[in-house]
Amino acid sequence: MGTPSVLAGVLLLLLMYPAMTFSATAGSGEVTLPGTRMFELASPDTGDRYLIQVAEPEAPAPENGYSVLYLLDGNAYLPLMQAARDTLLRAGPREGSPLLIVAIGYPGTERFNFNRRARDFTPPGAAFNKPEQNHGGAERFLTFLTGQLKPEIRQRYLVNSDKEALAGHSLGGLFTLYTLAQSPGSFERFIAISPSLWWLGEAPVQALVQQLADEQAGQTAPRILLAVGEREQSRAMVENVSELARWLTRNRSGWALQTEVFAGAGHGSVMWPAAQRTMEFVAPDQ
Repeated sequence: MGTPSVLAGVLLLLLMYPAMTFSATAGSGEVTLPGTRMFELASPDTGDRYLIQVAEPEAPAPENGYSVLYLLDGNAYLPLMQAARDTLLRAGPREGSPLLIVAIGYPGTERFNFNRRARDFTPPGAAFNKPEQNHGGAERFLTFLTGQLKPEIRQRYLVNSDKEALAGHSLGGLFTLYTLAQSPGSFERFIAISPSLWWLGEAPVQALVQQLADEQAGQTAPRILLAVGEREQSRAMVENVSELARWLTRNRSGWALQTEVFAGAGHGSVMWPAAQRTMEFVAPDQ
């Protein structure tokens, strides 16, 4: 868990840049987050447009390219993750981290677009899907992410395709685990923070693991961080994360799994310590 002094430092940095929280509402081509570029990308798979914000590193690209963190709910979480990177991974006053953060969000949204994320992040056939609300679009969104967005980023930046991570919170955490189940080789690291596994029904862990791809000989084992707040007792979120961690430990022993329960954290406040833990997990030299 992050120490109060470190988290206070991140908060101070956020307060130094009050415009950061309004980055997603800027006009096309404008940049309000320091060191960030943004563009929109239309997806033929989902039929919608996405706001892509890229927090560029201060450090030059290494010879083999930048490590990349793909961040879901980018409208809400890019300011926090960028501040965490620039504070916690800095080797010195002039030495930033060579970690590229690619935040995926929605145009015209200040923080969360609840309807679109409920569509994009929920797997087909989930228990709480509502056809009239067009839920269950995770398969299409995954196709957009891996087949369109990642190639676009590789055209724009020198990146290390062996050092790509996917991070999501809540429904974004559920989508991260769906991606792990469907395509464990699509990213090297997976960070699922407070995943909304309850969306999968009364036996959510079993519903998820039934979709997990078998381990393949010669395939690089994914590295996984499962995190949840201690106070997230509603919908059995702590229990579900613990049960999933036990299953993975028993049945995917070749995968590199780390788990974290943040003391005193609830569903919203968990993102403060999770930001620090995520940076430790995806640090380019790890």
